[in-house]
Amino acid sequence: MKRMKKLLTGLLTLGMTLSMMTMTAFAAGPSAKMPTIDFDGNKTGSITIHKYEYNGEDGKTGTGEDKQTPPEGATALAGVTFKITKIAELDTYYGKDAKALPTVEQAKTMTSIGTPIVQTTDATGKTKFDNLTLGLYLVQETEAPAQITGKVGDFLVSVPMTNAAGDDWLYDVHVYPKNSSTYGEVTLQKKGKIGSADATNLKGAQFKLEVQKNPTTWEQVLKNNKGADIGVAGILTTGSDGKITVKDLAPGDYRFVEVKVPENTGYIADLKTAYRFTVAEKDSPDDGATYKAGSILIDGEKVDTAQHPIEVINYKPAVEKEVQIKSGDWKNASADYSVRDTIPYRVTVDVPANIADLKTFTLTDTPTNQEYQTGTLKIYSDSSLATETLVGEYTVTSENSGWKITFDPKKLSSVAGEKIYISFKMTLKEGAIVGSTGNTNKINLDYSNKILPDGTPDPGTPETDKIENETTVYTFAIAVEKVDASDSTKKLVGVTFDLYRKLRDDAAVGGNVSENPVKGLTGKFEKVETNLTTDIEGKISVPGLAKGDYWLVETKTIDNYNLLKAPIKVPITATYSETKKTETITDTTTGKTTTTTTIETKTLTNAGENGVFRTVVKNSQGFTLPTTGGIGTFVFTFAGIAMMAAAVILLITSKKKKAE
Repeated sequence: MKRMKKLLTGLLTLGMTLSMMTMTAFAAGPSAKMPTIDFDGNKTGSITIHKYEYNGEDGKTGTGEDKQTPPEGATALAGVTFKITKIAELDTYYGKDAKALPTVEQAKTMTSIGTPIVQTTDATGKTKFDNLTLGLYLVQETEAPAQITGKVGDFLVSVPMTNAAGDDWLYDVHVYPKNSSTYGEVTLQKKGKIGSADATNLKGAQFKLEVQKNPTTWEQVLKNNKGADIGVAGILTTGSDGKITVKDLAPGDYRFVEVKVPENTGYIADLKTAYRFTVAEKDSPDDGATYKAGSILIDGEKVDTAQHPIEVINYKPAVEKEVQIKSGDWKNASADYSVRDTIPYRVTVDVPANIADLKTFTLTDTPTNQEYQTGTLKIYSDSSLATETLVGEYTVTSENSGWKITFDPKKLSSVAGEKIYISFKMTLKEGAIVGSTGNTNKINLDYSNKILPDGTPDPGTPETDKIENETTVYTFAIAVEKVDASDSTKKLVGVTFDLYRKLRDDAAVGGNVSENPVKGLTGKFEKVETNLTTDIEGKISVPGLAKGDYWLVETKTIDNYNLLKAPIKVPITATYSETKKTETITDTTTGKTTTTTTIETKTLTNAGENGVFRTVVKNSQGFTLPTTGGIGTFVFTFAGIAMMAAAVILLITSKKKKAE
């Protein structure tokens, strides 16, 4: 009995020590009827650990019994690893020479009996060490999820131990250790920026979240530290507000890495840049910026990402093509010109801010019925085309009647995030299409659609996306039919005309431009065509004319017909309008995205018959007049002189009679 009392005294002392750690290994208060421990048989016991995550205060002392009630708010904690080591037989601490029970620190220095056992709590937070021989065990928590910042200290458990009533032994001991935890919550804001326009929220961008395992290794996070899935298979997608929020992250170093841009957008995917942040494990030191455990730190500074999210911007270049109209203004859709005219163009390119990281940035101009005037291409920093830029930093080649500029993206870093303006000239070629179809001129911008991480094995050149934009040049025609004035079915063959176009008063004189060129034309005129001769059907066709007032001047008629006394006005008064449409489509097979801005509808009004302005010119038959110096003229002249002489004689005679 004396031995039993010593043993109970030791066990109670141990139980009190464990209760201070909110752990139970023993209960106090043995009764007089307490049975003895079965040392002689093959009795075994067990230790069942019920692990909980709990951040409150729990003043309860465990009883060692099953089905104890955890405090409100405590949740089962999986993934916690425990090691138990038998350090002594129980009879060492009772008997004639019974020793005092060791402290936990002393127990750590004692030689173990047998092999330590290691087990991990399951999804219910439980693990059971079964078939244990009777003895004193050291229990140690060796590993826990990253969010656990208040690990349970080492403790001792006796198998068996007294029950709460103190009248029996518990061979199956249940302990309920609780850990405090720390979590962080982070928000990322994704935006898209096209050219120099303001950035807008970008839906559908995809990211992965990685946690740093050691200085050189990062591991993708598939679940948060409460076991909830991170996105779909670890891929997070921005919502309609462009945001991603991840909750319940354990302390540690993390980074967001972009995986994919939204389809049908044409943004440049930045797979290289990592957006790092830290979930603080502890409260800030007293001498630093104040923050609590679980705060989000970026570069060591606390950031409330709910109010100020981690901002990530995707960039996309933009390109617009304009053609100059006769007044000198620029239009992004259309103009009208005559064949052989010089057509000025301007292309505006919004250079993305991350241009230096791209591999490809190429512009190609492809005209229809137009020819690039070699050497006219220049690049400017202003829309007025006054200040050249990037001189010598690009190459231009002529191809397919157009041109191609190949840029070294790194040399565009000086204009990153800015606009550049490309000026060049074309000539409208013979055979240009007359009427509403028009003659298009397309610009294509090909650019890298990905920025690859450094160190990617043999990344080569990324795929390219494309942006297309177009303008249209219209041209018109005059059709003349020459007929007999009294019989329109009679066509006059071989009549010739010159064609003039009225110019503005400030037009410079020279070349084909003159002032008051023929009788009936007052002002500045350009001679457009000469010696236009009616064919067998009495017709003349002059295609490839811009809008304006044209004048037909008949220079030669046929026998028995009078030459026209005055020029004939033929106005080309067409008006036109266009509707542009922009569409962005990603090819699901190649992954390449094309953004196309095309003229969806073209409307011509007052445009004759699809751009052809017809006029009928009538000539009247005349009679034959005597030639200059012929006898008929002499007779009339002589008769006139005689009559005048007779009148003079009569006048003199009349005055003489009055005088008399």
